[in-house]
Amino acid sequence: MVVTVEKVSVPPLVIGETPHWDIDTQSLYLVDVMGSAIVRYDLPSDQAFVAKLDVTPVSFIIPVAGSNGKFIIGSHHKIYLIDWDGCSDKIDSMEVLCELTDQPEINVVNDAKCDTTGRLWFGTYNTNVIFFGDDTEATAKFYSYSKEEGCRVQATDIKVSNGLTWDPEFNSLYLIDTLTYSIGRFEYNKDGSIGNHEVVYSMEDKNIASGFPDGMTIDKDGNLWVALFGRSEVVCIDPSSGEILDKVDMPACHVTSVAWGGPNLEDLYVTTGNFRPEGSKFPKMTVVSPENDGCVFKITGLSTSGLPMNRFKL
Repeated sequence: MVVTVEKVSVPPLVIGETPHWDIDTQSLYLVDVMGSAIVRYDLPSDQAFVAKLDVTPVSFIIPVAGSNGKFIIGSHHKIYLIDWDGCSDKIDSMEVLCELTDQPEINVVNDAKCDTTGRLWFGTYNTNVIFFGDDTEATAKFYSYSKEEGCRVQATDIKVSNGLTWDPEFNSLYLIDTLTYSIGRFEYNKDGSIGNHEVVYSMEDKNIASGFPDGMTIDKDGNLWVALFGRSEVVCIDPSSGEILDKVDMPACHVTSVAWGGPNLEDLYVTTGNFRPEGSKFPKMTVVSPENDGCVFKITGLSTSGLPMNRFKL
């Protein structure tokens, strides 16, 4: 099969992030982190619907199980429950489900996903990364949350908690700490705890000098697909060997995240950003194609497919 990359009918975003494919509605949900917006791309009609929010940043959006109009989102130190019809440019309601009280003001919620039980997993990152890069302190944490268990700290000493995913058997949880340039593996336990962390891939060990591992997903074969921010690539990594099996060049510099979607979960949706803070010590990156930065893309023709994403259990 021929691998192709095409632009999806979503308006350019400041930082497109955390794509979530919903099988029930054949929709791709995502956020514009700094644009303070949530987005639904409807595949059957090839239309995008955008709603602006009154909170910044907006870190993720995940549908609620058993509901057609409820979602959870993350912003700053809070997890919110919102009502949105998926079409209007405004939401109907918003309430706080959970608030982090153990994080410094400089840290904010970042990427999130739900496990098969509907439990939410998410991390934080130290926003000083924008100005201090690798010198940022490891004050971020990784959490799980459910209404029954509340918010539980699962891992600490993190700089930028980013992409996460589980293997097909749900025995392992993979997590990216962007500023360690690595992907870690935890044993995933049925009681909702994790342990025995090990690094399964290190960009520094592979002498890859540019780009940052950002969002991540997994395919049915257990291989990881990783967005490389600042490197214009999506790479496929075998976590058992640490080898790169495949890569797809993207027509945008800041590749932020990936998610399997489409009727058979054979298409890889890719989000990108168009964010270059002034005065930042963040490494300077080449602009590949200004008209593409911040757009959403779809990769077709890959020789594998993904796994269903899970809704949040309220």
